[in-house]
Amino acid sequence: MIFHRLKSINKNQKGFTLIELIVAIAITGLIIGAIVASIFQLFNISARSDSRMLAVRQVQNAGHWISRDTLMAQSVDPDPADDGDTLGTEILILSWVAWERVGQQQEQYIDSYKVCYTYDADNEKLWRYQTITTKEYDKDGDIADPQPDDQNLTTFIADYITSISIPAMVDDKLNVTITASVPDASGAIEQRTYEIMPRSSA
Repeated sequence: MIFHRLKSINKNQKGFTLIELIVAIAITGLIIGAIVASIFQLFNISARSDSRMLAVRQVQNAGHWISRDTLMAQSVDPDPADDGDTLGTEILILSWVAWERVGQQQEQYIDSYKVCYTYDADNEKLWRYQTITTKEYDKDGDIADPQPDDQNLTTFIADYITSISIPAMVDDKLNVTITASVPDASGAIEQRTYEIMPRSSA
């Protein structure tokens, strides 16, 4: 009697056929594959965006410093002779004289600035070398002795700089083209040209 009831129950129950199971597994596989592909694409886009922003920041930083110094400069040399004393090749030398400043004993100081930009093509780096030479005069206008020592400052400006072009000045304007490329799978490249007008030499 019990076996007869079990047999009757088994006949009324319906299960999954092999084809239904295969279709369900295939659909599940497609859904999982789409989710994995979407996640991978999201990470890939994020990595490309990060690399792009890194290249942009390097170009902007280089452009900021060169523009800042050129706007102050009274003398611009876009093709200096390389003296070999700095990292990389000298590509731009800027110089200017600052305003006079007066000390507590009415002595006067005049600061002369010289900024040299060098480009290390092998390591794709841009450097800035600054020298401040100060002349001191007493309250009678006579030059003091001894003179203050020069102040030297070396600053790393930008990385991943693949090229920097500074042709001769045209119409008293300095044109600087800077290109940065991040060395990864994204191949992010940023290039900008800055047109800068130095101040008068007077």
